[in-house]
Parts: sequence; structure tokens; C-alpha cells
Amino acid sequence: MTTDRSALDGVPHVAWRGERAWRFAWTLVSAFLVLSLVLGLAAVLPALFWQLHLRATSAFLSGPARIMVLAMASVPTYLLFAAGLMAFSAGATRLLGWRPRPHAEMRISAMEPELSDWARYGIMSHVVRVLVGPVLRNTPVWVWYMRANGARIGRRVWVNSLDVTDHCLLDFGDDVVIGAGVHLSGHTVERGVVRTAPVRLGSGTVVGVSCHMEIDVVTGPGCQIGSLAMVPKGSRLKANRTYVGVPVHVVGDEPEVG
Repeated sequence: MTTDRSALDGVPHVAWRGERAWRFAWTLVSAFLVLSLVLGLAAVLPALFWQLHLRATSAFLSGPARIMVLAMASVPTYLLFAAGLMAFSAGATRLLGWRPRPHAEMRISAMEPELSDWARYGIMSHVVRVLVGPVLRNTPVWVWYMRANGARIGRRVWVNSLDVTDHCLLDFGDDVVIGAGVHLSGHTVERGVVRTAPVRLGSGTVVGVSCHMEIDVVTGPGCQIGSLAMVPKGSRLKANRTYVGVPVHVVGDEPEVG
């Protein structure tokens, strides 16, 4: 039996080393099992489509013409798989409760159930991001997936970055634009503790290319954040202002974030 570091910080907690190892193993195994089921379900419709397509083309096409038609079928097959993967993945995390809550503090050393939920949510989202994101990002379909995955998003929102994560901790108003390469998430890791907090972008906010935005940030309507800027944790950016720099400050003024 070992004493968690949390006891050293005034939080009494005693855990078995084997218990933490079991929690870690179960986190990975459960994520693998659910992900395997999700991928299998997502592949059902494409497999049926491909089977029907093969039968139909073999009846009246042969040679190069049949090869060309079959090759063209790869596009709708992939789109069917992508739609199924996004829907089943988002549905699984919601059904199983694998979604992190805001304002949580989770010690990695303790491997608490809440940390397991956050990790499994991240694993599921990462697989969708890798297999679907490069093709569908910056489209209404990707915004739809973010909504299904827990984000609160208004109308006419465009997200052109795959580094926008922790969807269930994001709240975007109407007409928000996220540029390419933007890093924006609802979690941070500090001294072995995973901390979560929402990120709220007011209507009309534009986040420039490769901007880095930390947790617990709130922007007012019409806020413009320049490219390569860094928005520190807990910042409150005023409406209808333009912010640039590292850390950000209002154009022409002294720094005024926080």
C-alpha cells in the first residue's frame, strides 16, 4: 500500500499501487473495446454499399470501365464510414458518460475514475480526428461532429484546425472563425494535475492562424485575435477589440488581459 501525493497536499487519500495499475489498464482496455465496436459499426454501411456496388457493376460492366466505376465508389464509401464513425463515437462517449466536466482537478498519479473518463473521451476524439478530420475540417460536417461530441456552437461557425479539442468544454457563439493551426482546448496539465475549464468565444470572434489559447478564456463579441498570439489561462478579452502578441494585448495599448 502506498500513500498518494495528494496526502502531502493536505488531502488524505490512500490507494493501493495495484489499484492504480488496474484503473490504468481498465481505461485502455475499455477504450479499445468500445473503439473496436464503434469502428465496426461505422464500417457496416460502407461494406454493404461496396457489396451492392460490386454486384451491380459486374452485371453490365467489365474491364477498364468496371475498374473506373469501382474506383469512383471509394469516395462515397469513405464518406459513409466517416459519418458513421463521427456519429457512433460521439454517441458512445455520451451514452457511457466519458465526458470531462468543467473545473475538474484530476491527479494523474491517482488515476481517478474522472481522469479515466477524460482519457477515454480524448482517445475516441483523437481517432475521429486522425481518420476523418484531415478531409472534413473547415466544413459544416466537422462543426456538426463537434456539436454531437458535446460542444455548444452557434450558427455559421468555421473551424479550420484539428487542435481544437475537449469539445464538450467549448462554447462558441454565432459567426466564430478558427484559423488553421490554432491550439484551443479545455484542459491543461500542471505539476501532474489535469485541470479543465470551459472556453467561451463570443459571437463574431476570429482566432488567427496558429494562435494558442489556454483554458478558462472568455472573449466578447466581435473580438479579433491575431495570428501567432498566445491567450493566457483565465483571460477575459473585451468585445470589438483586436488582440495580438505573446501574451496578447490590445493593439496600440498596454497589455490588459486577465
